Amino acid sequence: MSQAQKKSLLRYLMPAMALGMFAFLMVAYGSAYTPPKAQKQRIVCFKFKQGTSAEAIKKHMADFQDLKRQMPEIAAYSAGETFGEDNSKAEYDVMHYLTFRTEAEVEKFRESTQYKAFEKANEANWDKVLVINSEIK
Repeated sequence: MSQAQKKSLLRYLMPAMALGMFAFLMVAYGSAYTPPKAQKQRIVCFKFKQGTSAEAIKKHMADFQDLKRQMPEIAAYSAGETFGEDNSKAEYDVMHYLTFRTEAEVEKFRESTQYKAFEKANEANWDKVLVINSEIK
């Protein structure tokens, strides 16, 4: 193989090798920094005391939603008003559905100053609270 042929071959192989190395680094970086899969769920249902104002309920919902913005431990969050079978009145008024990656994150959420401040600011309006924890299978 002549010197000119070798140079020509290198011109074709170098971009392919560079592209291959780039693709390898992307895959290695992506697999090394993939966050752990969410494994824990927490559902919190609230029944408000008779006569609780719509503004107080709206504040409760906004305050709980703010916890998602403040706490990176919460992987996912949704909430809403509850309803019974055939759109009848449910036993609880609202529910919050949270997803966490680990049990330690659930505990950190429960013990956080942000959650305790939420409880203190809103508990006067609650008649009862139901908490359900589960594992995602």
